Amino acid sequence: MLGNIFRLFQRGLQKQFIEVTKYQWHMGITSFGGPVVQFQNFNRLFVEQYQWLSDSTYQELFAVAQALPGSASTKLLFIITLLHTSLLPALVSFLYWALPGAIGMFVLALGVGQIGNNLPVPVYALLSGLNAATVGVIFIAAIQLSNKAITDKLSLALIFLGGAAGVVYTALWYFPVLMVLGGITAVIYDLRFIQRWWARGKQNFKFTLRRRRESEEEPPIQMSNLEDDSIWLPEVYREDTAADVSGAWAPVKSGVPAARRIPVRTSTSTRPILDASDTESLPVAEPQSDEDGGGGVDASDIRAAPVSAVVDDNPKQEYPVWLGVGIVIGFFFSFIIVIVIRAVIKGLPVTFLLFSNLYLAGTIIFGGGPVVIPLLREYIVSEGWVSSRDFTIGLALIQAFPGPNFNFAIYLGALTYHNYGASSILGAIVSFIAIYTPGMLVAGGMFTFWNKLRRYAVVISLLRGINSAAIGLVWTAIYRIWESGYLSDKWSDGISLGEDPWWIVVASTAFVTGRGWGFPAPVSIFIGGLMGIIWWAVTGARIS
Repeated sequence: MLGNIFRLFQRGLQKQFIEVTKYQWHMGITSFGGPVVQFQNFNRLFVEQYQWLSDSTYQELFAVAQALPGSASTKLLFIITLLHTSLLPALVSFLYWALPGAIGMFVLALGVGQIGNNLPVPVYALLSGLNAATVGVIFIAAIQLSNKAITDKLSLALIFLGGAAGVVYTALWYFPVLMVLGGITAVIYDLRFIQRWWARGKQNFKFTLRRRRESEEEPPIQMSNLEDDSIWLPEVYREDTAADVSGAWAPVKSGVPAARRIPVRTSTSTRPILDASDTESLPVAEPQSDEDGGGGVDASDIRAAPVSAVVDDNPKQEYPVWLGVGIVIGFFFSFIIVIVIRAVIKGLPVTFLLFSNLYLAGTIIFGGGPVVIPLLREYIVSEGWVSSRDFTIGLALIQAFPGPNFNFAIYLGALTYHNYGASSILGAIVSFIAIYTPGMLVAGGMFTFWNKLRRYAVVISLLRGINSAAIGLVWTAIYRIWESGYLSDKWSDGISLGEDPWWIVVASTAFVTGRGWGFPAPVSIFIGGLMGIIWWAVTGARIS
């Protein structure tokens, strides 16, 4: 009996390994362009092509990945694979995804460790061209992500405000706060707190004006003649009892789309009331055609409920909630222990110092790519382990490497050990474990209870707002690369690409070739590097 069960389990696991290998073996060597492009590729592959999950579930998981610490693209791929298969195949997927780029960055660190103080001018031109082309490629992905996320005027506003706020100010705590505020705003809007307050105030104002006009002609109206306090609400919300939003905190019926769920209470009145189980009678905002002036939900219609529908995408293998909670608690205990040791004990070896700094970075980085670069500069360059020039070289080349941007930490770890006269490969291994462990543990633990939390309308609204704010930060990442992408022997730390019109041409070329002609991201980035060499060939004699 047990032998048959084991063989069935082994056969199913083997099938999952084959499926993951078939569809994901190449992703770590073909996913260029950074996290923004990778998010778009995940949607195209796993939603449209492989059909592992629905688009609405993908948007939920995208928001979850952005809301948790660590590499957003890595967590998203890991959770998608865990949803479709099980734990061991998901771990293999992680290695397919992260390991090739990590090996590439380790080899790059070996090369950078051997060069002198100044790079040849052609190398600076090549790096600047790669950066400019990356801006154009990311711009395409940002447009595509935004088009999917904008479902109404609120999501459009959150994307705009998230991007604008990320451009004008930068701090380690700032991006997570922006995403949380976006989630809270969506909850308030979707559960109609403001709409109900506005409707009540509007009805109150109209009723007061009517009372004043009638008082001049007739005796005052006795309040006992009024039906009840539902007169303060518009007709669509009137009930015999005061409306509440407690239904948003209760699990929703799987057969009722979230966009049509409106918390109501039963009534004995003969007047028609809203029935949450009657999906045909509820008011639903229909998307407008282009002839009507654009799509989306009319924000003036207080009855619109733009919350995304809950799709029945259940995990192929369930895990107990206590296991996930234990993993998350255990991780935070390990984090506290590492930080306490780092603060109390003096004279620790560089191995522990590097591990603790990257472990801390992997824990407090929310939002992925836009946040990791300035934080790693703070935790590595400021410690004096890696020079600012070597950091900038790695920053320019990581845009042209496949896989997650968190592999930049492997490059820095290998250089740190090289500068200390230790084994570079050991530094790369320590950095790989330290930077990825926090996000993977939290994502894996969260997955055990995510499928239960997503049944609640308030959670869906929260994720909707986080998702919109996170996409706004994608536009911030474009701005950051643009402002530090132009490298030369005079400005090794990087200045704005706008300082030379040629880099605007390079970025525009990458955008046109990718958006208009359908070139893959690696090809567009390669063309950008080639255009950088052409720029040096024309102007090199003047600036050398």
